[in-house]
Amino acid sequence: MKLKIWGGAGEHGRSAYVLSSSRIHLLLDCGVKREGTGEYPLMEPELVPRLNAVFLSHAHEDHSVAIPILYRMGYQGEVWTTQETAAQVEGYFHSWSTFAKQWGASLPYEDTDYRSIRYRFLDREADKLTWFEAIPGVQAMWGRSGHMAGSVWLLLRVEGKVIFYSGDYTAESMLLGDDSPGSSASYADLAIIDAAYGTDTESQQDKLNTLETTISSTLLRGGKVLLPVPTTGRGQEMLLWAYKTYRDYPIVIEQGLLGGMERLLHHPEWLRQYADSTGQELISQLEHFLRRDDLLVPDSEAQRIHWLRTLDSSIWFITDGMMQSRLARWYYDQLRADSRNLILLTGHAAKGTFADQLLQAPEEYGACEVQKRRYKVHQGYEDVRRMLSTIPARHNVLVHAAKEETDQLRHQLLNDVAARNVQTQIHSLSASEELWF
Repeated sequence: MKLKIWGGAGEHGRSAYVLSSSRIHLLLDCGVKREGTGEYPLMEPELVPRLNAVFLSHAHEDHSVAIPILYRMGYQGEVWTTQETAAQVEGYFHSWSTFAKQWGASLPYEDTDYRSIRYRFLDREADKLTWFEAIPGVQAMWGRSGHMAGSVWLLLRVEGKVIFYSGDYTAESMLLGDDSPGSSASYADLAIIDAAYGTDTESQQDKLNTLETTISSTLLRGGKVLLPVPTTGRGQEMLLWAYKTYRDYPIVIEQGLLGGMERLLHHPEWLRQYADSTGQELISQLEHFLRRDDLLVPDSEAQRIHWLRTLDSSIWFITDGMMQSRLARWYYDQLRADSRNLILLTGHAAKGTFADQLLQAPEEYGACEVQKRRYKVHQGYEDVRRMLSTIPARHNVLVHAAKEETDQLRHQLLNDVAARNVQTQIHSLSASEELWF
């Protein structure tokens, strides 16, 4: 069987992995990369119509938004994903369309291609951690990956081979549950592993400590902290954390983030099943948060301007983690002249985005401070190392990070594997490369 990289290995974005045998062709994810006017997977037009099935791990644009191209190229099959992911995808398609228009780029598909997508739901077909037949000759299993509501990892059995795909994975979410793949398979022929944080060894608690120190420093000097985050994902977790950590400071929240929190309430199956130190269940925490009478949620530009003028030390949560939207740019324009203020980026900033431009040369845009401090939603060194042990595979392909960073991680992992005398192969690949297994 052959793995062909259409995107996602040796880079951050446009995840698309093809599994091909003599009879069966499967695609794992089909996303885009938000660089320049947008980059799409390196699809092979002659293979697309022969695909037997597509599996979608979650809704984020770098995993989902190129799917309509498949239908434009003649794909006739279905897209296997979860009900929650399918419900979220339309928002990411809309965001990508807006991004393309901003850059004067045309989309490589029509609205009819998007409307042609036919979903099959993993969580209707089978419970998590349960094998089922997706199509003749292909058995599948899914588990929660902890990255966002609806996100999953996949195990596939195809022509005597076992393939594991982690999707975007974290075991350290404060809100979302994850299911260990090791409880379902003791061995795989191929594992495609999220290694987005490369050689980073810090835990989530390490990162929270750094975030707290950084934010507190700004608040103590009378500044405002702008936190651009995605509409769904880490934004809801960081909101709860901020309200627990900064009880004495105003926190302003754009409405879209509350919508994401309400979705979690309606789909508690994606939440962690544990109680916090006060014994309050997570779902109760969310309900309590949404009922708070001190939530500052602006409903107009006039209200935003009023609060910007009257609130000194304060925290501002806005949607759009890469700061490409008009609203994100507007907020920056309001804050940039005051050196006490901080723009705090907590996730990936694709090359060429406004968030990336600020990180590269903040002084060219304003006087306020710009920093990047990760909130953990992917895997770093220790996580990848643990996954290699949890589900041993003959071939392991590290994905979701730049090639140089992936090469460094691979080198460290190979040294560790050699020290433990474990027989396994670890690969750092790039788009268009192939691996036979």
